[in-house]
Amino acid sequence: MKELSILHIILIYLVTINVITFFVFGIDKWKAKRSKMRIREAALLMLAILGGSIGAWLGMQVWHHKTMHKKFKYGIPLILIVQIALLILTSCKTKQAIVEVPVPKQVVHKEIQEHSPDVFLVTYDENVGKQPLLDAIKEYGVEIKYDYKIINGMALVKPTNKTLEETMQYFRNVKGVKTVEYDHIIRLTDPVKPRLEVK
Repeated sequence: MKELSILHIILIYLVTINVITFFVFGIDKWKAKRSKMRIREAALLMLAILGGSIGAWLGMQVWHHKTMHKKFKYGIPLILIVQIALLILTSCKTKQAIVEVPVPKQVVHKEIQEHSPDVFLVTYDENVGKQPLLDAIKEYGVEIKYDYKIINGMALVKPTNKTLEETMQYFRNVKGVKTVEYDHIIRLTDPVKPRLEVK
């Protein structure tokens, strides 16, 4: 709810500042035609910098105002491009899914296994696509633990009534499947082996 209300406040602010900027450009044009006291150029540019760049650009086009001044002709579009780029950069959020590998109770106090007892990894051929794999997943009763976005692969959980080995063997024969591997567990208690630098 807090994020939603902040988003609404920002949206209301941007709409308001752009409407105000649009009409301020119109008022300045009206004053220019009647030789009245003008609005300073610095104030017009400041309105654009404060978020009213769309209103400033529209005001220039609609009122035919400041279109020949280099400060405005090139400055307003530049401010608009920078603000759009900043908006895109700040709104981009990385979405990552955390894969939790279930550890059987008997393993907790014993030696940690080298691979997950239930999860395995499958990669598939991009040209074939993942539809044959999805069909096999449904048919065999396997659960998708994670669908990787950066590679053509998935982490799958074997059915409870099948062994990991027979499940993996089944998926090796699926059309388009390139590799079927164990989901290896990296033990944080393992000592780090230093790499020797060769000159």
